[in-house]
Amino acid sequence: MNRTGVMMQANNMLGNNIMNPQQQQKWMDKPGGDQSPLAHLKSLNSLLAKEVVSLTDMMLGIPAQEKFGIFNDRGEQVYYAFEDSDFCERIYCPKTRKFTLHIVDSSNTEVIRVHRDFKCCSGCCWCACCEACSQEVTVESPPGTFVGSVAQECSGWRMNYAIKDISGQEVFKIVGPGCVCDGPYACCCENKFTLYSADGVHEVGAIHKKYRGYLVEAMTNADNFTIQFPLDLDVRMKAVALGALFLIDFSNYVRGQRR
Repeated sequence: MNRTGVMMQANNMLGNNIMNPQQQQKWMDKPGGDQSPLAHLKSLNSLLAKEVVSLTDMMLGIPAQEKFGIFNDRGEQVYYAFEDSDFCERIYCPKTRKFTLHIVDSSNTEVIRVHRDFKCCSGCCWCACCEACSQEVTVESPPGTFVGSVAQECSGWRMNYAIKDISGQEVFKIVGPGCVCDGPYACCCENKFTLYSADGVHEVGAIHKKYRGYLVEAMTNADNFTIQFPLDLDVRMKAVALGALFLIDFSNYVRGQRR
């Protein structure tokens, strides 16, 4: 890579402009007259989740609590997400740690909450054959109102998940790639998690882990993800699908302390 390319990547990493709701950032306007917590999602069929680069992670190799800016396809910020988790679990069991992800809008009002309990034996696709070892998140919107869940499914090869509604009915299946790649040399990996209808036949969307460039991938744990889902999907299930994106991130792409 030439000097110009390296400088561009460094500027992108260190000049990160994802901001919390109190800072200057172009935010998506809420549809007029609609005050429901998930009003922003009604007109959207895709989102970009861009993780904030942590200087603690980059300089000391100590994993920080994750933070994300969530954007629409016009580059407008829709939500801001931040993690609440235990420091020791982030170091010693990063992919299975307990966490609560708070997702807020431009007024700093929490509109979605994603929660996962710690399961020491979870992680691999074979372990998910036992419910007690299956990775799972619950999604609330607004906080305190359960709207659905995402659970890892048993598989002999791929990382597969099921998106379920409030009654536990499976709405979508997620089928992971044959090989989950991460790190600075993963530029050629697709890392596509395909959303299928409940019958497992019709593709209705996808979650992609996006390659951020050699420097960012080598020096930090910060990742970018995109998600596509049907435009006419119930907004509550769009929120649950967003929860699936974060479960995929925490289960497959987070790393512990770098030495």
